Amino acid sequence: MSNKRYSELRERALKGGTRYLPKLREQKKLTARERLDLLLDKDSFVEDGLFANVLAEELPADGVVTGLGTIEGRQVAVMANDPTVKAGSWGARTVEKIVRIQETAQRIRVPLFYLVDSAGARITDQIDMFPGRRHAGRIFFNEVQLSGQVPQICLLLGPSAAGGAYIPAFCDVVVMVEGNASMYLGSPRMVEVVVGEKVSLEELGGARMHCTESGCGDALVADDKEAIDFAHAYFAYMPQRAGEKPATC
Repeated sequence: MSNKRYSELRERALKGGTRYLPKLREQKKLTARERLDLLLDKDSFVEDGLFANVLAEELPADGVVTGLGTIEGRQVAVMANDPTVKAGSWGARTVEKIVRIQETAQRIRVPLFYLVDSAGARITDQIDMFPGRRHAGRIFFNEVQLSGQVPQICLLLGPSAAGGAYIPAFCDVVVMVEGNASMYLGSPRMVEVVVGEKVSLEELGGARMHCTESGCGDALVADDKEAIDFAHAYFAYMPQRAGEKPATC
């Protein structure tokens, strides 16, 4: 591959789905990489899997950004759905990248941050995504294995639909953005069809409901920046791993 072609592919992957950026701004959301820029120390991010699905122009990085970085000098692993790429939905390579960063966090015993904003699994990828030992279910298995070993912090910045709703459910703390975050297994339309009940998305799985009634949410915030600020403050009181004292002690 020529240097020119490499640079073109890299730039395309880093940009994400630019055509959906105006819609993102209407929702007062940041992009996945803007969120990571706020979360992590400057120039500390080392990305894994930037070229996943690189030949599919509409799927830069396959809709998820993963890697290692630092927060106040403490090493962490991160996973951030890219809502500008197919609404942050999962494909086979998305799952592989999430599993890889979880395995890295487990191997080097560092905290893991999930920045969730995803419409769930892509129907077109289900044949490749679900079968096998490293299928989508492995994500939840890994979360359980990491539980009690390293902190797992979820910033729920958009939807977390269907099976993806288990990611926040297995984390130690869940920060939810009011008006944007939601967490549900079936949509309001599905509820109406199956049980004959009409409910709004907020009633079914909205941020305020989860933070005041279900208990799935731990902190209700106004926007992405406030969510990241809360995560920084919370993380300052958490140990790096099991058996160590909190950073503030």
